[in-house]
Amino acid sequence: MKIKTILVGSIIVLLVFLIYLTTLDKKVYYLSLGDSLALGQTPYGNLDYGYTDYIKDYLKDKKILEKHINEFSAENHRITDLIRDIEDNKKIYINNKPQTIKNALIKADLITLSIGLDEIIYKLGNIFNDSNVYSYIDEVMEDMNKLLSLIKEYCKEDIIVLGYYLPILYSNDENSRQYIEYANKKLEDLCNFYSIHFIKLDTIMHNNSEYLPNPLDFHPSKVGYEATANEIIKKINQTLLK
Repeated sequence: MKIKTILVGSIIVLLVFLIYLTTLDKKVYYLSLGDSLALGQTPYGNLDYGYTDYIKDYLKDKKILEKHINEFSAENHRITDLIRDIEDNKKIYINNKPQTIKNALIKADLITLSIGLDEIIYKLGNIFNDSNVYSYIDEVMEDMNKLLSLIKEYCKEDIIVLGYYLPILYSNDENSRQYIEYANKKLEDLCNFYSIHFIKLDTIMHNNSEYLPNPLDFHPSKVGYEATANEIIKKINQTLLK
């Protein structure tokens, strides 16, 4: 009788543990990386609700959010800055607990990445011939290649990269449109090579004054960030949550 009781108790413990593991496996560890877009910077310089917040809320509403980390994103963060953060295994503190970027990359079930747009937009106003622009974009993409390779080294789960678009000031300039299309094609090719999901934002942001109310700035309005998040959520539902 005693052996039977122990056996029944062991089975119950095992079932509880298996249920715990099943529930845990369905939770999403969300790591957002990037520049001021990942932080939700508005077209006028302050921080508000960004696309990462909408994604976090979506996962939370579905009761599948395990953790969201956005503290590795930074304003004016360049591709090379993020590469250095990973190579140096940058450490931050969240609620007084240490967190390294490599550990976050390994644990992440979902990564979103938005970086490089400010570098390209800045150069569009400071380069005066086509060959220099294309050469510069090629250099940026070489850095992006290294970054994506590094991220894939640690993260084997879903990674979503946001494409580039133009602020309204440049949106009707034919040369600028060709540059941004060239950059997007190069970036999408890299994503395909690394089996990373690519979100083409130019189609929804192009000349949209509701999403880009400041013609001199590429940061979206709150509704622009929500539209961006909706595109990412579509991809999440097709992949991670399928």
